[in-house]
Amino acid sequence: MARPESPIWVGASPENRSLVLAMRELRTEKGMPYTTLAPLCHYSVATLSTAASGKKVPSWEVVKAYVLGCDPDTDLTQWRSLWDAARLAGNPRPAPAAPAVAPAAPNRRERRRRQRYPDPQPLELPSESLAELLRTATISMPRQTHQRPGRDDTMRTALMLCTTPADFTGLLRDLRQHADLSVREISDVASQRHGIPISKSAVHDMTSGGKLPTTEQLHAYLLACGIDRDETTMWHHTATRLKISQIREAGRPTATPIRAAFEKISHIGFEALMTTVMTLFVMLVQVSHMTEGLF
Repeated sequence: MARPESPIWVGASPENRSLVLAMRELRTEKGMPYTTLAPLCHYSVATLSTAASGKKVPSWEVVKAYVLGCDPDTDLTQWRSLWDAARLAGNPRPAPAAPAVAPAAPNRRERRRRQRYPDPQPLELPSESLAELLRTATISMPRQTHQRPGRDDTMRTALMLCTTPADFTGLLRDLRQHADLSVREISDVASQRHGIPISKSAVHDMTSGGKLPTTEQLHAYLLACGIDRDETTMWHHTATRLKISQIREAGRPTATPIRAAFEKISHIGFEALMTTVMTLFVMLVQVSHMTEGLF
């Protein structure tokens, strides 16, 4: 027997609660457990369960796949209206923290003590890793348009810190782990849902090697992982920047075979010259000693 679904999150907006409740009722009515629904939707069980939890407004792609997986003949018009209302309501914000009580002003003796013995300054901790920055940027994905600047800034920072293809590969790998998708699932979602074919071997190479993907491969990968189309631009800019850097590195002048041979001969000639000088010096010393013996 399937485990009962957790209650809808208490902080969900009324509009998102209505959407989530309708999704749950449809799945229950069709008798569709998540383990059966996931292969039909090409989304993981965790993604579908989160979409119906109320903790955040799911993307339209996930809602549509969820609904069609339960009932392929359903009319999506009503579902789109429910999703639009939830999207406009937005994700709930945490309650504002209580205002801090202002500390009492230090007396004269305390002021003197602070002047003579100032408090130690905190040590500067190292910045977050690229993967951690990306994880912070995608932890609430997807959010609404008016809530994107904070996430965009964090994701843009992680991408700006990329200096090598290996850095970029690490971000792509962390993005796939956050989306909870396998290599096969990314290939299927990109081809079937977004109409951009990408092979499983290409997906594997993007997350395991240090080679930069093509523009089409990167676009398919990002859409399959749930990145909005208007947010893919910063990823493409970073990939282009790294490719330009590679071209510049490859275009730097390198030693020609003739120059390399000349440098090698010069090096050998210098060593031979030093050996000859030392030999002559020893011979002169020996001749000097022999001359002193004769006289």
